[in-house]
This record gives sequence, C-alpha cells and structure tokens, in this order.
Amino acid sequence: MKPYINRLSNGVRDTYFKVGVIIGVAVQTIAPAFAESTGTSLPWDTPIQDLTNNLTGPVATAISIVAFLAAGAALIFGEELGGIAKKALFVVLGISMIVFGNTFLTDLGLTGALV
Repeated sequence: MKPYINRLSNGVRDTYFKVGVIIGVAVQTIAPAFAESTGTSLPWDTPIQDLTNNLTGPVATAISIVAFLAAGAALIFGEELGGIAKKALFVVLGISMIVFGNTFLTDLGLTGALV
C-alpha cells in the first residue's frame, strides 16, 4: 500500500508544499516582531506617564477641590445665571470631578484595573 501523499496528484502536492512554505516564512517573520515589542518602550510612553502624574498629583487635586467648591457655590448662590454661565460651571464641575474622582475613590479603597 502506497503512502497517502503519493496518491495525491502533483497539483495538490504542490499546493501543500506552497502552503507549508508560506506558513513557515510567516512564522519566521512574525516571531522577531513579538520578541522585540516586549522589551522596548514607545516614544510617547514617558510624556503620557508625566501627564497622568500631573493630573493625579496633589496640586491637581487641590485645584480640582477648589474649583468644585467654587462652581458649586456659584450654582447655589448665583441668582440668575445665563445659559452659557451655567454650562461653563457644569464643565468646571465635570472636570474637577474627573480629576478629583481618582483620588477620592483611591482613598475609599476602590481602585480600577492595574495594568
């Protein structure tokens, strides 16, 4: 009894050979890309980390608390605020909640995903 591969036509055998060569070349080409990507850092990693540290630091937290209190007081005690002034105060409240929220939730013991 002949082996199975010998019973195949030449066209099918050539197709198997071509597919095998393509898979082999692809594996050899992709492997170094994965190996190099784990050890190096990207050029924008440091500026993004600096921005994150600045937005979650003590100065940003203090500014956001003051802005939160000032905007809240303006909304409460402001008699007749126009539509634009109310929207501006809501924007200030939203930004201060975003900046202050990280510190507030961390103080409560709630943290997000650590990557």
